[in-house]
Amino acid sequence: MRDHISVSQINLYLLCPLKYRFNYIDKLPKPFKAAELAFGSAIHSAIEWWHKERQAERNREWQDIASVFEADLNAQAVDEIRFKNGDDLSSLIDKGKELLAVYVKEYKGTTPKAVEQGFRVPLVDLETGERIDLPLDGYFDLLEEGDTVVELKTAAKVYDLTTITQHLQLTAYAYAFSWLRKREPNLRLDILTKTKKPQLHSFEVFRDQNDKVRFFHLAKRVIEGIHSGHFYPSAGWLCPSCEYFDVCQKWRG
Repeated sequence: MRDHISVSQINLYLLCPLKYRFNYIDKLPKPFKAAELAFGSAIHSAIEWWHKERQAERNREWQDIASVFEADLNAQAVDEIRFKNGDDLSSLIDKGKELLAVYVKEYKGTTPKAVEQGFRVPLVDLETGERIDLPLDGYFDLLEEGDTVVELKTAAKVYDLTTITQHLQLTAYAYAFSWLRKREPNLRLDILTKTKKPQLHSFEVFRDQNDKVRFFHLAKRVIEGIHSGHFYPSAGWLCPSCEYFDVCQKWRG
């Protein structure tokens, strides 16, 4: 068992407990990386760099951030990237540059106070005081003036209301920020859509104590499942793009 839990771990276990085991416990090598994961990672890294430059009061054009994105994606391509829908490395680079131009043009956020700031907080039921013996680790993507915590996502289309209200990362942000700062944050979800005409969508998000308590119990059940060795495949539409598909087919419990 790892010495902490994170939202990434929780989400992966909820998605597929066996994939969680392959990734975090068995630490199996991944024969390839899905193109959408490589793309999202490179976009995130480029935007992180841009905000750090803004924080240092250095003005950068979208071409600068695009160069960071292209270098990151090319570096990832040293290993195999598995493309789909007729994409290749060149088309992904072009799409990424298009998205970043939109992001820089349409971004309406305030001055960044911190970028990729790590946190570690205890997991406590805010109603009963029950405590889990593993801390919650994570990073705030972006902290802006006015206690605003921002999460950035790239997506094929804009999220629906249910997806936004159930977004676990934002709940974790609300929990961690309020635990550390003793006050509630403002939460914003920025979504860059990879549509024919890319757009930046921003949503103000609210989380209350009930959301945080539910998050605690969700984390608790996931941790119990991991401790108990409950690892099984969860077959679904994501299987064809899973790095562990072949080894999963040989699983016999």
